[in-house]
Amino acid sequence: MNEWEEHLEELRRRVVVVLVVFFAASAAAFVFSSHIAAFLMAPVARFGVQLYTFAPTEKFMAYLYLSVWTGTLFTAPFFFLQTALFLWPALRGDEYRWAAAVLFVVPSLFTLGAALCYRFLAPVVFGFLLSFGAGDGIASLWGLREYLGLLFDLMLAVGLLLQMPLALLVLIVAGVVSPRRVARCRPHIVLVIFLLAAVLTPPDVISQVMLGVPVYLLFEGALFLGRILRVRSADDEVK
Repeated sequence: MNEWEEHLEELRRRVVVVLVVFFAASAAAFVFSSHIAAFLMAPVARFGVQLYTFAPTEKFMAYLYLSVWTGTLFTAPFFFLQTALFLWPALRGDEYRWAAAVLFVVPSLFTLGAALCYRFLAPVVFGFLLSFGAGDGIASLWGLREYLGLLFDLMLAVGLLLQMPLALLVLIVAGVVSPRRVARCRPHIVLVIFLLAAVLTPPDVISQVMLGVPVYLLFEGALFLGRILRVRSADDEVK
């Protein structure tokens, strides 16, 4: 077996391990799906919302969807770990440190974003949707699967949006962009951040600010840290 075949075999083994973990996590989540669903309904529980199913199989499909989403969430850190272990032999010098940092920061930022969305943003979003059109005589019946789908989309969007400052930091450290050029583009970046916040949230100012401001602060933090790391890198090159 040549080196190329050995790499393919190792990749195959790691993919199989990730899939096994995913299916095991999804199966475990399905066993406890009713408890997980009760936990995820907290953002609307304060409003006294009753969720409904509109087909005999809809509740089963909603719980299956919930299990797959939960399995994906729990498998993601393990997937990143397996990817890092596969690429580890090809890394050199400081690349080890950066790979370890990214391996820790990416899942942490995503988890933080999903948790903040669940705790703070989602109640504001659902509160706005419930109050929209109040008094027009039209009753709203919320389906379980539609509610879970919207909640998952919000959590996924916020979790991914928080990765943008990390991506910016990586580009700065890699020398693809300079901190000065990023600083000059600050007005455009701020505009993009709040446009994305407006697209990902209902058309109310509170939820847009709740999403846009933390991302902007992370952007400023990434720019500040990028300046420091670039200066240190330049000093190391001089030495």
